[in-house]
Parts: sequence; structure tokens; C-alpha cells
Amino acid sequence: MHALRPQALEEGDFWYALKDLVKTTTVGTTLKTTFEAKGKVPVLPQAWQENLLRIGQEALTNTLKYARARNFGIRLICNPKKIRLELRDDGDGFQFKERHDGTGLTGMRERAAEMGGELRIVSSRGKGMTITAILSLDKESAS
Repeated sequence: MHALRPQALEEGDFWYALKDLVKTTTVGTTLKTTFEAKGKVPVLPQAWQENLLRIGQEALTNTLKYARARNFGIRLICNPKKIRLELRDDGDGFQFKERHDGTGLTGMRERAAEMGGELRIVSSRGKGMTITAILSLDKESAS
């Protein structure tokens, strides 16, 4: 199992790993990336860090493959009760009635559910997409 853990998480928490992954993946592309963090990032269980990193990775992959976006923004908002990870692009978007959850979106939903959280997807044709993972913190999950 240890070998399956992302190496980036061995050297820091998921926020730094996610920023590094996004910067590395977008080298040589025209995608402009922005990062914003509000609040203190709590120490999270290893499984949560891996899941949040993978959610961010899948959102970026979808943006690069399908969205034809110019910008990709990541915002992390932490308070004592919740963590909110927002991944946003300004690409093509899609209509929800047209949406077919592929393995990527399904995997993101499953990862959020595994952490007791929720995944919200907001999109419309021509207006980009926002994926938000919301996790509740309690004494058990944040230790």
C-alpha cells in the first residue's frame, strides 16, 4: 500500500502536493493557473489527503482534455468545521442534461463520499465548470 501513495504526499501535505502537481502538469500548456488558500489547513488523515489530491488531479485532467479552458483556479477554504476545495475552469462546460458521468466524475464523487463529504458540480455550456469537494471536520476525522 505504501508504494501506491503519491510521492508528493511523502514530502508535504496535499495542498502543496496539489499545487506542485498542477504546476508540473500544465508546463508547456497555455492554461493559466491560480491558487488561493484561506484559513489554516488542518492535519488530515492520509486517506483524505490522497483523495483530495486525486480529486484535484482528475478535475485538472478533465479541464485539459475537454474544456478548452484558458484558466484553472484552485481555492482551498478551511475553518474548524469544514474544508472546501474548489476547482474551477472557464472552458466549454456542459449542460447537465447532456452530462454522462464518466469514470473521472464518478471517481471524484466516490472519493468525496468515502470521506463522508459531498461533491458538487456546477456547469453550463460555454460558462466553464466548478467542482467543489466539501468535507466536515469533527474530532475523529481531523486527528
